Amino acid sequence: MWQEAAIIVIAILVVGYVGYKIYCLFTKPVSPCDTCAGCSLKEQLGEKNLDCKEFKKKK
Repeated sequence: MWQEAAIIVIAILVVGYVGYKIYCLFTKPVSPCDTCAGCSLKEQLGEKNLDCKEFKKKK
């Protein structure tokens, strides 16, 4: 009995996590700087709270 309850709880957690990831995929803007580890452009953007498109327009 407790094994079934544990499996149900794990399944609910997995479905919630996958749902959250899908939600983030469609709602968060995609930026080329998202995967950047630590380049100078990303540091400048972080200081000014800009995204890449806004930064490039100002240059």
